[in-house]
Parts: sequence; C-alpha cells; structure tokens
Amino acid sequence: MPLTRYGISPWLDAVPVKKRPEFPAFRGVITQPVVVVGGGMAGAMAAQACAAAGHKVILVEAGRVGQGGSGRATGLISSEACGSYRDLEARTGKRAARALFTMTEAVPRELAAAVKRLGIKAGLELRDAVRFLPAGGSDQLLQRELAARKEAGLSAAWMSPAMVQRQAALGSAGAVKLPDWGFVDPYQLTMGFLKAAIKKGVKVYERSRITRITFNRKTATAFLDGGAITTSNLIICIGEPTSLFKPLKRHLKHEDRYAVLTEPLSAAVRAELGQQTALLTDREAPAHHLWFTADHRVLFTGADQKRPADRLRDQTLVQRTGQLMYELTRLYPAISGAVPSFGWDVPLAHPVDDVLYAGAHRNFPHQLFAFGTSHDPARAFLASRIILRALQGKSDKQDEHFSFARNL
Repeated sequence: MPLTRYGISPWLDAVPVKKRPEFPAFRGVITQPVVVVGGGMAGAMAAQACAAAGHKVILVEAGRVGQGGSGRATGLISSEACGSYRDLEARTGKRAARALFTMTEAVPRELAAAVKRLGIKAGLELRDAVRFLPAGGSDQLLQRELAARKEAGLSAAWMSPAMVQRQAALGSAGAVKLPDWGFVDPYQLTMGFLKAAIKKGVKVYERSRITRITFNRKTATAFLDGGAITTSNLIICIGEPTSLFKPLKRHLKHEDRYAVLTEPLSAAVRAELGQQTALLTDREAPAHHLWFTADHRVLFTGADQKRPADRLRDQTLVQRTGQLMYELTRLYPAISGAVPSFGWDVPLAHPVDDVLYAGAHRNFPHQLFAFGTSHDPARAFLASRIILRALQGKSDKQDEHFSFARNL
C-alpha cells in the first residue's frame, strides 16, 4: 500500500538534494548598492527585477535558497487581493479597495508573461477559479460580493447550480467564476527567477544569517555571521518578521496551512470529477482550494490554524492530513479510498486584512519589505515590482495602498 510522505512538499521531494544548486556563505566586509535578504520566491523575483533594471545586486539567504516557505508552498496562484472585496472596502474605503484588487487582478498574467520571457520551466498554468456555495446554502452574501466587484470594474461572473454541476460535478447553490487563478511549481519557479538573476550578475550567498542591522542618514549595515554589508537599499523578503523586525510582527498573524497531494487517480475515478478545468474554492473560513494536476492527482489545501507548538507539529500534521482527505471525499465521494502521497504544512504570516504588504516602513530607513505574500507566486511577483519601483523612485500612486500605513 502506498505510504504518505509527511512534512515534505512534492516539489522539493522531486529534486534530489544533491541536484539542488548550492551557493557559498558570505564572508567579508563590503558596500553594495542593493542587497536582497531572502532566497524564496519574492527574494528571487526582486533580485531578478532589480538586476534587469541595471542595479548591482547580491542576495543573502539564512538557510538554503528555495527550500524555506517557498519550497513548501502550495504553488496555487490567485488573482484577488483577499477573499472578500466588500470586507476590504469596509475597512479601507472604496478607492483603496479598488486599487488593491485591480492591481492584484492583473498580476497572474504579468507573471505568466515574465516566466515565458525568461524561459522558466515550472509548469505554470492559469485557469478560472470557481468559488462555490454548498448545496442548500443562501447565495445572498456571494451575490452581494459579486455585485460589489462588478461595480468596482473587476472581472467576475455568476454560475448557476446547473453550470457548476456541468463543470465541476458538484452540487451547489451557485458560484462565482474568477479569471486567472492557477498553479506553478514553486521551487522551480524560485530557482528559475534566481537563475535569471544570476545571468544578470546577481551574487547569491546561502547559510548567511543576518544577526543585526544598523542605519544612519544615508545607509543601512547588515551584520552577518561572516561579515557585514553596507547598502542604501536593503530589501527584506524573508516571509515573516524575525526578531530583527519585532515591531512589524503585530501587523501579521502567524498560521500554518495544510496541503495534501493524492496518488494518481484512475480513469474511472476521474470520470466522476467533472471537467477538471478550474481551480475550485469555497467560502469556508478558512477556505479550501482544489487543483487537478497534469498527472491526474488532486492538490487540496486548507485547515489553516494558529501555528502549533513544535512538540505538536508532527501529530498535528497527521491529523490535518486526515481531516483534509475526509473533507475532500465529502466533496467527491469517488475519491474515497485514495491515499495521499504527500501531506505537509505551509508556514504563513497573514496581514490582518489578508492583503500583501510591500514597500518602505518609516521606522526602518533604507529598507524595503515584502511581507504577507502567503507564498502565493502572484503576490510575490507583485511585491517584487512594487519594491523595484520604490527603489527607482518611480512608485505608482496606487503602490501606497500596499504599505504598512494601511493598517496603522
């Protein structure tokens, strides 16, 4: 009987350790125009963008590039700033909510274009998302959300229960169809952008932990175990604030998301699963997301919760994997009996309104941040572009809505 691999993502498991690129640790005392901290998706994308724009860049990573949160990510791509436009509008106002959603909606296509231009092979595919209501539920709130999005000029369409049944083989009270969601292998995506950055002259250092940061009127200095780097542009793309940025922790809630990837499903089972041409999601809190892979598996995510204590992590992972498989079979009884090939957790640091933070913070001079991407490739890409514009002094007027000031 197939065994479940717990605690490792399939994307990392697919690449033998010996075949993962290695880079030296940083040693020395230097001055550098641009320093990117973090070797995940956002860091690799920011390094590539800055180098392509003509800046001299080095990237430092405390662990191994691509093997932290980005390597554990689900790889799912969304085209919305957060799950509810109406809630965001109530919190930030119409102008900000519209800007946040409009900018985010365009990003998956921009990411896909960049991946194609750079020749990155990471299996990126965009599809519509179908956000469905369970059968017997009221569609009132979802209809209001749809109306608000349409009023804001966003792309969304109503699907009747019959349409959902035809496409997804699900009984429902209807759904909203959202364009340009998708999937990409997050490890291959990260390494693809990193390779493109290196071609533009970026120097990469692993196992190079920053222990202290100081700053004056003109520069910031990052002190590492092996030396120090002084720069006027320190770009922080580390997933979530460490003790170096303790005041920023209050802007984020720290959770784990759980994911399962099933064994390949038989043709008989797949015949019961509809057209398998959309990313499926719901309005549960937390939401579930379902993706049909090219090799006939199901990727199913959800069960987000407050991050458990380290001593409970393994136990919790097994429990959440079982929970997700049970919830998956409630959606699709035909999958009952399928074994999860992988069950893993994804560390998340969500902003309080679930919208990305990208840009400067008044208490940290000469530093630019990307926090709250939730390891979504599209959000990481958007953060890298906002950071590049800030670095060049060419920020778009809408970029301000992604700043920390939004929730002060």
